[in-house]
Amino acid sequence: MNSPYSVSSSPRPDVGHACSCCLRPWSECFPDNAGFDGRNRQRTCPPCHEHGSNSLEASRDHAELWRTLARSRQLERDAREAQLKNRIAQLEQELRDRPTQTIERWVDLDKLEEAQEEADRAFRSRENAWQALCMVRLLHREGQPGQCRCGLRLDRCKTAQIVDHYPALEKWEKEQVLRLRRGLSHNLPKGHPAILDRRWEP
Repeated sequence: MNSPYSVSSSPRPDVGHACSCCLRPWSECFPDNAGFDGRNRQRTCPPCHEHGSNSLEASRDHAELWRTLARSRQLERDAREAQLKNRIAQLEQELRDRPTQTIERWVDLDKLEEAQEEADRAFRSRENAWQALCMVRLLHREGQPGQCRCGLRLDRCKTAQIVDHYPALEKWEKEQVLRLRRGLSHNLPKGHPAILDRRWEP
């Protein structure tokens, strides 16, 4: 029978000290280091000490001990893998969120304000252009059949023909009329028929 005392188990290069019978690492045999204090070192772990030199019982015990160790290591690996996957997911989310955060943090505030002001100016300029075209369209559109409001025949009014080349203008005007009727801000020119008469249709 293996003696539990007085003879030290030989350290293995890969795991350090191990049970001389089942060869499991000593840290697995005694997770809390009980039985291995540096002075009294057991040669065998408790299960191996129990089966002694009975080779058949030893083989069964060793197989179960290593299966248990393998399950334990698998659980540890699965837990670590879950932690790593969670961390990867967090990092990926940070990368997705980073462009907005980076812009807010690192781009010079003056440049951001300047860009915003430029965008506002461009929007106002575009709206002013549509507003001016809308005023022209009010004066040069068909009134009586075949007759421009300016007094010329519609097919002879060059201004009306030019304005008709901008179908987006009619769309813009309808959108502004709709905003007016919903009580929203709009860019219709002063004196527009829709402002004077809420029943007016473009």
